[in-house]
Amino acid sequence: LSEKMTSTSSSSLLFFFFTALIVFPCITSALASSSPPSYQSYLVTGGNKGQGYALCKRILSEHTNTHVFLCSRNKERGMDAKSSLLNELCPEEEREGMKDRIDVISLDVTSDDSVKEAFKKVESTLTQKECSLFGIVSNAGILWGYPLSQLFDVCTIGVKRVLELFVPLLHSTEGRVVVVTSGLGPLMHSYASQTHQKTFSSADCTYEDVIKPIMTQCLQAYDSTVDSLEQRIKSFESIGFPGGPFADSAPDFHMYGLSKMLADVYMVTLARRYPNLLLVSVDPGLVYTDLILKMPRYEGKEIGETTAQTPHQGVEPTMRLLFDTYTQQEKQERSGKLFAMNKDKTDLIFSTIDKMPQKEEQ
Repeated sequence: LSEKMTSTSSSSLLFFFFTALIVFPCITSALASSSPPSYQSYLVTGGNKGQGYALCKRILSEHTNTHVFLCSRNKERGMDAKSSLLNELCPEEEREGMKDRIDVISLDVTSDDSVKEAFKKVESTLTQKECSLFGIVSNAGILWGYPLSQLFDVCTIGVKRVLELFVPLLHSTEGRVVVVTSGLGPLMHSYASQTHQKTFSSADCTYEDVIKPIMTQCLQAYDSTVDSLEQRIKSFESIGFPGGPFADSAPDFHMYGLSKMLADVYMVTLARRYPNLLLVSVDPGLVYTDLILKMPRYEGKEIGETTAQTPHQGVEPTMRLLFDTYTQQEKQERSGKLFAMNKDKTDLIFSTIDKMPQKEEQ
């Protein structure tokens, strides 16, 4: 009887042992699959169209562990963009899972209240989804046919509104910020007086002490000469911000370039404040979006009739800056710099913000 009980007991133990080998992994797998994945989040302003939309699409399609905050001034257009992304990125049966990787955020970079409300929603979503914010791309912008006050409000002050609030949400060591700029920024920087250039490069340069007073000075020069281009040219020359050949031939480029120049200067001040992060500006080059189609030179033209890149191509330098691996030393060498693709569109190159990277390549 004792031998029989021992045999039965051994059989039971073996049964439970082999059952555990089969069942426990299944339970663990089920628990793991039911728990929410931990995503790396990226916030893109102006994400509902053009380069912003292309960037969201590439982030989601090329990096499966990612989540995007698709920011749009108009919530409805943002939701339409999300629907388009879902249609383009996956078959219908897989869209439910992809939906969780895209959050549409209503964000108007010209409104303090809108940016603050967007911040609350992003902060709450990061907590809810147990995500970390790894990247911010300040992409929202305007270009042709706008007064200087609007250009500053969107392209300079708008950049500051967003970054001042959102940068502290970034991962403390892996966070990255990309400010989408233009080659006109470093051009206007190089045309500026030596006094201004020296001020911009000073470690004491701040938004409140330098950038804001300069915007006020530029707006006064602009508003006082609204009826005379000749007087405007002289007025901007007198305050140390001539437009070179653009002042007369393309005054919209002169004003746009000033707004981008000051956004680049602000980016550098921010890079000094956050030495553990990678903060840069990027010039995507000429990209075929609705921004250039408002310009007389490109109005009504198809992409094949221009030398412009597709939005997918235009965001290549931003994708590299968000996802390439850098050592801490490499990040420190690159932070506060202006990036662009080289002339062959094969390598990412950089320079200080007063020079065009492609010129430095020569």
